[in-house]
Amino acid sequence: MGVKPRRAVGYAAWALLAGATAGLVVLLQACFSSQPPAPAPAASRLSSPEALAPLFAALATLDDKTAPQPVRVLQIGDSHTANDSLSGRLREQLQGRFGAAGRGWLPAGIPFKYYRPQLVSVSESGWEHLKPKDHGDAALGLDAAAAQSTARDAVMTLQSTDPAGFDRFAVEYLTQPNGAAFTVAIDDAEPIRVSTAAVTTAIKLFDLPLDRPARRVELRAEARPPPVLLGWTAERRTPGIIYENHGTIGATVGLLAQITPAAAASFELRERRPALLVVAFGTNEGFDDTLDLDRYAGRFESGVEALQRAAGGAPVMILGPPDGVRAERSCTASPCGSSDPCARREPAKLAAVRDIQRRVAAREGWAYWDWFAAMGGMCSIDRMSAADPPLAMPDRVHLSGAGYRAMADLLFADLMRAYEDWKALPRTS
Repeated sequence: MGVKPRRAVGYAAWALLAGATAGLVVLLQACFSSQPPAPAPAASRLSSPEALAPLFAALATLDDKTAPQPVRVLQIGDSHTANDSLSGRLREQLQGRFGAAGRGWLPAGIPFKYYRPQLVSVSESGWEHLKPKDHGDAALGLDAAAAQSTARDAVMTLQSTDPAGFDRFAVEYLTQPNGAAFTVAIDDAEPIRVSTAAVTTAIKLFDLPLDRPARRVELRAEARPPPVLLGWTAERRTPGIIYENHGTIGATVGLLAQITPAAAASFELRERRPALLVVAFGTNEGFDDTLDLDRYAGRFESGVEALQRAAGGAPVMILGPPDGVRAERSCTASPCGSSDPCARREPAKLAAVRDIQRRVAAREGWAYWDWFAAMGGMCSIDRMSAADPPLAMPDRVHLSGAGYRAMADLLFADLMRAYEDWKALPRTS
């Protein structure tokens, strides 16, 4: 009787073996020939956890019920962040552990084709989205996009899928001479008119606390010149976690220099006092064969430093870029054991980008989470892609939803382990 081929095990299940004995791991590896690699031990994934002490102190106030307001975590990065699977799972885990305070800040409308934010659904009609590469002089916030109406009847809606809804709504907009108005309607209430007219161009915030939870908001543009919206938020004023993802497809850390300082220094960062900034760039830099590595180190350091200053000195955690491969023009022996000499392999500069980010983080006193090690190191993207079900996409750059969630579970476990270690430290009175 023939032997049925074994299915590759799911990464989330395999990740549970990270703390098992070496003998058990070797035994299981002998049984499963195509499983993803075991993740690196937790101690080698999260570096400088002491940098996260301000975050842990904020989490402790949620634990002991003394928090006066929500605890905010802001993640900013490239397409790994724009896809809300990693951040969404971290949001789910943190809110499940410490309490939920809503979805938080989002780009206004639908900034890119496959935009699928969690906890809310968004629709729009009659808007275009301004981005740095198309409109270098556009005012931009953390999401590096602004929505501008293109029709008199332009409409934009945000529907909360969170059962608890929201009791605070705010929208950030641009004033301009002779600026038109837009209206804000919450659930079935009468629309509120917001004028964008002003003598000078400036970034303003319409902030609306509500006396009872709401589920839906609708914005309508009145006339021309077209109103320009930078972002909006639907959240609760109760203590709990707000975890936001601000991701731009194709972005590098150079994006941080394109954020309008007035937007970053006002409501989007400083006034909301984030307890943690999660910075996740590096994949696009690592795939750029023309990247000047010496200059990159300085740009990465100065960009994240400026972001941290704008956030009032919030602690920073760098997510090093994950494993990724591509087909190379020159064919040499494959490092991943493929018989095809032209098999995909990691771009030469991706490892150097990881090393630069790790060194800069150590020098600046930032925490660093080694995503590459968490995946299992070299060739892990191939194994994750071959898993059943797949944990990476066919492009061998992005993970599947299940793969991102598995990585988020590892990161959450590492953060909670560091949090428990912090709580065990002696406190001085």
